[in-house]
Amino acid sequence: MPEATLQRRTLLAASLAAALPAGAAPSPFLAGGDVSALTWMEAAGARYSDRAGNAGDALAILKAAGHNIVRIRLYERTGPGTGRDGWYWPAGSMDLPDVLALSRRATALGLQIQLTLHYSDFWTNSKDQDLPHRWAAHLATLPDEAARMATLTEFVSVRTRVVMQAMVKQGTPPAFVSLGNEIEAGMLYPYGRATPENWPRLAALLKAGHAAVKSVLPSARTVLHLDGGGDLAKYRDWFDHARANGVDWDVIGSSYYPFWTGKTVTEMAAFCRDVTERYDRDLLVMETGFNWAPMRADGWPGQLEHNGPYPARMSSPEGQRDFMAEMLGTMKATPRVLGVLYWDPIMIANPKVGWALKEGTGEPGPNVVSNTTLFDFKGRALPVLDIWKQFTS
Repeated sequence: MPEATLQRRTLLAASLAAALPAGAAPSPFLAGGDVSALTWMEAAGARYSDRAGNAGDALAILKAAGHNIVRIRLYERTGPGTGRDGWYWPAGSMDLPDVLALSRRATALGLQIQLTLHYSDFWTNSKDQDLPHRWAAHLATLPDEAARMATLTEFVSVRTRVVMQAMVKQGTPPAFVSLGNEIEAGMLYPYGRATPENWPRLAALLKAGHAAVKSVLPSARTVLHLDGGGDLAKYRDWFDHARANGVDWDVIGSSYYPFWTGKTVTEMAAFCRDVTERYDRDLLVMETGFNWAPMRADGWPGQLEHNGPYPARMSSPEGQRDFMAEMLGTMKATPRVLGVLYWDPIMIANPKVGWALKEGTGEPGPNVVSNTTLFDFKGRALPVLDIWKQFTS
């Protein structure tokens, strides 16, 4: 990084510290990533090494580089027959026993935990928010919509409490708990769709989740997570509805990818200032990602076909480093932004791992993020990890 840039950031940090009340300690800026697939990766033979090429545990390498938080996703039940459209997550990956095991590893290293409850057996986002298969089967036995909605709300409450109790009991309390994943169009379809006429039902589900988290661990901060960071109209419409329907939450969660949004980091910072002021809530960037190579290990484009408004030449290890230096530095300097979580730092190229497994054969689909990780195709830490500690020290 140019020396002038480092000097500017040092002066900025000093000015922010000077603005604190006497004796006050600044909250640490949080910067880490989603490590949910790590158990699967390790079982498939993935190996990781630091910048010098020394082999080691991926979490320990990230911690040593300056990561201070991990995101861990929970699905209700994984394995064949639990997915969608002929694809599924492998059994034993990202279910509750795996989440508990990863949480123990993270806590042992002193990493904070952001827990994401998908309330589904498979991927969820604005397009898909499938009910867990077991929940759907039970709801189908009930006589009417009122009974199904009441039971589903209770399922959310009970399951959230059970998970939180398990996390607390083993000494790994999450600092943040996201009620769903990218729920801009709602959750638990069709009951929790975010349509104007259906918002009261979505609100009931979110209230149940929030209350369940607080009943077990009042200090945990609930997150409501949408995609499209930078889209003010989307966030104002959604959170205005949430507020009008009496939903409470602690943190606004936002996914921000230059490819998907077409926004620069500067534009994202302006968006963050707007929404945190409008709703008087802190913000956590739940996902961000940037290509370090223009193509995946297999020679095909990845999930991020390019890096949005950033030039093609930045699809390089050095370009990824420079983008994340800008991202972390700018977000750290933006009031009420708590931190940044990277997607996906550890899902490196591996012939046994893909975005999901195929029903019947168990063969993996393509790994669409192998060129956006924080490790290269062979598992060696990339230059981006050289700069991380500057922002979390």
